[in-house]
Amino acid sequence: MGSIASWNIRGLNRSLKQKEVRQIVVDNHVQVCAIMETHVDTLNVPKVCQKVFSSWMWNSNASCCLKGTRIMIGWDPNMADVMVLSQTDQVIHTQVMFKLDRKSLFCTFVYADNNYRNRRDLWNNLCTHSSFMKDKPWVIMGDFNASLSHDDSSSGSSSYSIGTREFRECVNSIDVFDVNSTGVHYTWSNNQLRGGIIFKKLDRIMSNINLVAEFPNAGAYFHPFRVSDHAPCILKLPNVAREKPRPFKFVNLIAEKHGFLEAIKQIWGKEITGFRMYQVVMKLKLLKTPLRKLFCQQGNLHENVKKARKELDECQLVMDQDPANVEVLAKHSILLKNYKEAIHDEATFLQQKSKVDWLTLGDSNTKYFHNVVKAKNHRSRILLIRDANGILHEGGAAAIALVNHYSNFFGSVGHVVCRPNMNLFRNKLPIMKANNMVRAVTDDEIKDAMFSIAGNKAPGPDGIHRCFLKKRGMWLGKISV
Repeated sequence: MGSIASWNIRGLNRSLKQKEVRQIVVDNHVQVCAIMETHVDTLNVPKVCQKVFSSWMWNSNASCCLKGTRIMIGWDPNMADVMVLSQTDQVIHTQVMFKLDRKSLFCTFVYADNNYRNRRDLWNNLCTHSSFMKDKPWVIMGDFNASLSHDDSSSGSSSYSIGTREFRECVNSIDVFDVNSTGVHYTWSNNQLRGGIIFKKLDRIMSNINLVAEFPNAGAYFHPFRVSDHAPCILKLPNVAREKPRPFKFVNLIAEKHGFLEAIKQIWGKEITGFRMYQVVMKLKLLKTPLRKLFCQQGNLHENVKKARKELDECQLVMDQDPANVEVLAKHSILLKNYKEAIHDEATFLQQKSKVDWLTLGDSNTKYFHNVVKAKNHRSRILLIRDANGILHEGGAAAIALVNHYSNFFGSVGHVVCRPNMNLFRNKLPIMKANNMVRAVTDDEIKDAMFSIAGNKAPGPDGIHRCFLKKRGMWLGKISV
């Protein structure tokens, strides 16, 4: 894949600014670049574009601007195709096609007006355009000239301005969020040392959930300012590497399926020599294969819902034509039960993956949980790591750098004093409380503690959820090691 960049770099007529743009493009393998606040006269746009990159193709919104050119877009025609869909003086909507793998996305470049009243035209434009982006990968990037939260300003204002409130309303309306990012947080500075320097986050890269689904490794990088008062914004779209096999995680819904108890009884009946905790660990390890097999037997949960819904619809149409048909009525009862079970399985699975314990928008709002899962997975990705030596590691190299760091950190051997000074602990527990701390723990206390944990909490290293241990009161009651 490649990268898409946007940068508010005032005064592109200067050779220094042109050189900096070229440097950012080369260093970050940028294939499409939008430049804001260029101060380039309409007649000089072709000339300046040739100086920046003579081999690139360029477009601008000069025809929509009363003075100068507000947004210029350039792209490498050997690597990408860019189609301008619509434009105003504050925004250009495009479709970007990457030639290497024929993947495409819709990219909106923004340079918002300084006045919040004029920005209302931009917010309305984005809301209108979002209606065409419901099922398409869409990213919005550029200078929004407004903050979203208190953390977006170094001054820490305690109240929201009208501009911030209207910006938030627009973001909520079009259902986009910040792409997982690294680099600088504040993307703009007033550079006024005497009057008090102010930093704000005015530049953003936001996307809808479809972009995250289409480009799961997408990430935003906000480069240091250099010669501008704004930070360059770079959307990186790395190739999707083949993921390693995922570790085992118990799926709660199979605890309700036929064959679950039988699988546990079969494994738990095996003779394993060793300490009791070792026996438990080994039996849980042996259970992974039959539990994986049981989950695979459930098929594609989402397709099961579609199939069950279709069969139920067809049966109800037949029942409408022949209400007295006993066979159809009996079949309808079975199909209705299957449909409810399929919906329950899908909702249970997505609820567990999304780590959400409540339903706010319906009994089985699967689209909501799909979006929560995708957004959570996107935010949890680590794009790049800077090690102790200041070297940047991206992609798979970031994981290796993390492992090496903690191996060196925890692997070091230091001098440990086995007998601390007796004066170290001045506050001591009374004898009765101290004895109570080291008394034998009863089985009921263990069971109560285990059963008080929610079933959807994060599993341990063995991938076993609390639901597995609690289901139907089996553990610590009916089955012994």
